Amino acid sequence: MLRRKARKDDGAVVWHIYRSAYREVVERQFGVWEDKLQKSAFDEKWCQGGFEVLTLNGETIGAVWITWEENLIQLREVFLAPDHQGQRVGFQVLSEILAKARYEGLMLRLRVLKQSRAVRFYERLGFKHCGETVTQYWMEAV
Repeated sequence: MLRRKARKDDGAVVWHIYRSAYREVVERQFGVWEDKLQKSAFDEKWCQGGFEVLTLNGETIGAVWITWEENLIQLREVFLAPDHQGQRVGFQVLSEILAKARYEGLMLRLRVLKQSRAVRFYERLGFKHCGETVTQYWMEAV
């Protein structure tokens, strides 16, 4: 698995993966997936830049977006195509980011939908709950 800086022309493929990765959990949590609303939210994030594309054997399989803030690293997005979930790709990506955060002496923080199966995944990686909203948990790891 390779990570590379996203290019503008990656947007359509990454959107397709984003939609397939998030649709089930959004429907479970909110009852419906509104494609137009979700595409608008994705486009807003994508336009900010900073995404990295995850590839395996030349195929785009997901993306990650982290931002460096004053005293922490914020994991803004990480998602994989459903057929690549559960194959330790996410573990590899998060382990690399955690190692970088630890090396830099920074906290790694993320938020995750409460209905997401990823909550348990993050807990297994050592993330602790540090706050919540009605729909999301905030989690962090050192």
